[in-house]
Amino acid sequence: MAAITSCFLQAGGGLFAISVLVSTITEAPPRSFAMLEGAYSYDSSAFWETLPPITAALIVIALAANWKTSRRWLMVTAFALFILGGLLAGILLEPEFARITEGGYNDWVDPELKERARSWYALDWATWSLTLFAGIALLLALALPAIAEDRPKARPFG
Repeated sequence: MAAITSCFLQAGGGLFAISVLVSTITEAPPRSFAMLEGAYSYDSSAFWETLPPITAALIVIALAANWKTSRRWLMVTAFALFILGGLLAGILLEPEFARITEGGYNDWVDPELKERARSWYALDWATWSLTLFAGIALLLALALPAIAEDRPKARPFG
């Protein structure tokens, strides 16, 4: 239950970030980067540095606790989706965001930068959907009865 809660908290934070913050940042770059600068600039790094590792740990604990049950494959699927989303964020999204915003705020709109930001915005939605589907897979796993899988044990010498 904790893994599901944490995963959906992360999906909720991502939904807020994309639908409110990212949509604003990508609206008219570099003019729209104003919210990223100054003494009171927006910075959600504490959330993103804290919650994903906690969520991953909780999914691993849930997976270990359910390894010998019929829930295992849904939990493996959830973990794989979660890890894939994290890898995409770390390998593609974060570096591209850094490149897009490296010039900082200027009081004009760059059409080329706006197009790059639009592509980044679309990829951000795709990555967010992986977290959402991971949470759904965990929820479906919880809905299944935890039936132990009886497998015949191999005998070492026949």
